[in-house]
Amino acid sequence: MGDAMVRTHRSGDVPGGTIVVEVLGPLEAATVGALRAVVLENIETYRPSRLTVDLQRVPFMDSIGIGTLVAMNNKTREVGGTMEVRSPSPFVHRLLQITGLTELFGLPDLPDDAPVSGAPADLGG
Repeated sequence: MGDAMVRTHRSGDVPGGTIVVEVLGPLEAATVGALRAVVLENIETYRPSRLTVDLQRVPFMDSIGIGTLVAMNNKTREVGGTMEVRSPSPFVHRLLQITGLTELFGLPDLPDDAPVSGAPADLGG
C-alpha cells in the first residue's frame, strides 16, 4: 500500500472556502487511490468554491493520474466550485497540454520549445 502522498489545507468558510491539495510524488496507478479518496471526501465534506491542486512535487503522471484529476474536477463542479492546477512540473504540464486539459485546469499552454523532462539535465552520456 502506498502512503497517501497528499497534504490538504483549508481556508475560508465552509462551505465555500478554498481547499489546497499538495500532491507529493508521482501520480500513477499505485498512488492515485489514496489521493482520490482523500480529495473526493474533502470536496464532499467541505464543498469548496475553489480546489487548488498543487503539482509542483509531481515528477511523473500517467493516464490514471490524469483520470484522477478529471474526476476531482468533476466532483468540484458538482458542488458548485472550480478546480485549478498550480505549478505543474514541465512533464506534467506538457502531458496536460497534449491531452487538451490545460484550459480546463486554468493553465497556460507551454511554448513548443519548453523542456519536457522533469530532470534538470540530460541524462544521456
